[in-house]
Amino acid sequence: MARRKAARAAGPSDESLRIARTIVYYEACLDREVPHAVARELWAHDMTTPFAAGEHVSVDAARLLEARARREAAQP
Repeated sequence: MARRKAARAAGPSDESLRIARTIVYYEACLDREVPHAVARELWAHDMTTPFAAGEHVSVDAARLLEARARREAAQP
């Protein structure tokens, strides 16, 4: 029981973050119209790492995507 509480307090697992990042990617790129270059760059991103800025993805956009993924991964 104590282990579960400690795990929840530590934040979402790597696997739940990877899944949340994939979902956020689909919501950002497929449900809305974004430039093809941005979608391609996000698709090439390794979903096991936080979203990062790049040639076509701004720092603010990457930060917002990562914050959204972390919120979704933290939901029970």
